[in-house]
Amino acid sequence: MLTPSEKFVAELCEKSFLPFWSFPNPLQKKDKELCDLLVICDNDVIIISVKDIKLSSHSDEEVRAQRWQRAAIHDSVKQIYGAERFLNLVNTVELKDKSFKVTVPPKDNRNIYRIAIAFGSENQFPLETGDFGKGFVHVFDEESTFTVLSEMDTIRDFINYLKAKENFLSNRIILVPKEVDFLALYINTELIFGNYADFVSVDSGLWEAYAKSVEYKKWVDTIQVSYMLDIIVSQLHRTYVAGNEGRKIRNDLEKATRLITQETRINRREIAIIILDAINKKLRGRMVKPLPGTQHSYVIMPLSKKNWEGKESELQLRCLIARHDIPEARQVIGLGIGNDSEGVPVFDLAYFDIPNFTDQMIIKVKEAKEELGLFKNSRTTRSSQMR
Repeated sequence: MLTPSEKFVAELCEKSFLPFWSFPNPLQKKDKELCDLLVICDNDVIIISVKDIKLSSHSDEEVRAQRWQRAAIHDSVKQIYGAERFLNLVNTVELKDKSFKVTVPPKDNRNIYRIAIAFGSENQFPLETGDFGKGFVHVFDEESTFTVLSEMDTIRDFINYLKAKENFLSNRIILVPKEVDFLALYINTELIFGNYADFVSVDSGLWEAYAKSVEYKKWVDTIQVSYMLDIIVSQLHRTYVAGNEGRKIRNDLEKATRLITQETRINRREIAIIILDAINKKLRGRMVKPLPGTQHSYVIMPLSKKNWEGKESELQLRCLIARHDIPEARQVIGLGIGNDSEGVPVFDLAYFDIPNFTDQMIIKVKEAKEELGLFKNSRTTRSSQMR
C-alpha cells in the first residue's frame, strides 16, 4: 500500500507520463521493494525514492537538520544505489501486483537518472544535490516535485531537464536556494553561460519572479492547444493499449502511441496546430516531417462522411505514401480524427515501420496517387518552434 506521499508522486508521474513509463513499487529478490517508483522509457531509467520524514523535536536546529537529512535524503540515496545495483543484474523487474514484468534496457545502453524526493522539511533546510559517491542524485522536496513535474510534463521534457542539469553541474559550482529556482534558470537560459562560467549563483525567488512574468503567461497561453494531443493520446491508450485489440495490432499501435507520448510539449503544440488547421480547412490529409528530436513522420487525416466507410484503409495508404515521400522517416504514424454520427470524437491510428521500400510498395503508392488521388500533389508541413 502506498503512503500518501508515494501516492502523490506516483499519480503526478502517471498524469504526466501515462502508465507507459511509470511503475510504482517494483520488486527485487525475495519480493522486497526495489524503489518507490521506476520510470523506464526506451534506454532511459529513472529510479525514484520517496521519504516523508517529520522533523525531530530536538531543541538544537543543527541536530534536527542532520536527523532529517539522514532519514529523508541519505536513506533514499542508499535505496537508489541499491536499486541500481540490482538492475545491473537483471533483464526484467516484477511489479508489486505481479501482473507482468517490465523489461529493463541493456546495461551497456542504459541512461540512469536518480531522484530522491524528501518531504517533511517544511522548507527549513537546504537540499543536497549531486554525486553522493555512486552517481548523481537529484533531490526534490514537495514544492519542486510538483512544479518540475507540472512544467516538464512530458517524459522527454523531464528527462531532458535531468540530463541538462547533470551535465551542467558536473564541472562547476552553483548556489541555488531551491530546485524551482534552478528550473527557472534552465528555462530562461538553457544553461548556456559560456566556457568561463565555473561558478553560478542564483538569487532566491527566481521561480516566483518568472511565474509572474509576461514571458511565462505567454508560454502558458501558447501551449494550451498542445493539451489537445494529450487528450488524443489518453484515448488512444484506452483503446489500443488498455483495450482488447488483437495482440499483433495492439503491439503495432502501442508502439505508435508510445512514440506520440514521447513528443515534447512544444512538438505536441505543433502537431495540435496542424490537426486543427487540417480540420478547419477541410483538407483530405496532411503529411508532417519529423519534428525536432524525432525520426518519425505523421499523417493527419480528418474523418468525414466522404471517407468514413474506408477510413482505415485510406489512412494506411496515406501512411505508405508518406513513407515514400519522406524517405528520412522509416516510421510513420497515421492519425484519423473526426466525430461519429452522434458527435462523439473518434480517433483512428495507423503505424508503419518500413526500413526499405520495395518495388511492390512503389507501385502501390503510384496507384494510390493516380487512381485514388491520395497526396497526388503532396506537400509537407512544419509549424514554427518557440521557447
